[in-house]
Amino acid sequence: MDVMKYIYQHKSPLEHYKTDAFAVRCFDDRFRDAFFGFMDEQCPNAFDFESVAGGAKALASPEHETDREFMLRELEKSIKLHHTTRVMLFVHYDCGAYGGLARFDGDEQAQFAFLVAELHKAAGVITARFPDLTIELYSIDVDGIISVPRN
Repeated sequence: MDVMKYIYQHKSPLEHYKTDAFAVRCFDDRFRDAFFGFMDEQCPNAFDFESVAGGAKALASPEHETDREFMLRELEKSIKLHHTTRVMLFVHYDCGAYGGLARFDGDEQAQFAFLVAELHKAAGVITARFPDLTIELYSIDVDGIISVPRN
């Protein structure tokens, strides 16, 4: 039998946890620090998250229906395993999965309005499947995180 040789050592807790939220974000690393800083403030105990191209796009306007179903299954597992009651959906400025700012001919307000509509579509998809969840909507830009009100 081979001997395990650690290349990095870190003790990880094995206790099960109750999550403060399930978050969906884009994997764009430009907004990593803003996202994780915000999440550490909002969810001091624990949070489950998925990082996929476009973030909430996978729910609102998936390239393949299987993308949406995957995200809903992940949320369902978070609910079952970690007692999730809160979902935080994120989109961001100049997102390549949506065609970036160029898709809107440089019009930042048009881009923001479109992203807000996408967040609302994504929230509707989740609410249809999981009506008892609290859903929060956010957009990230170069200056930080914007809370988007639910309609």
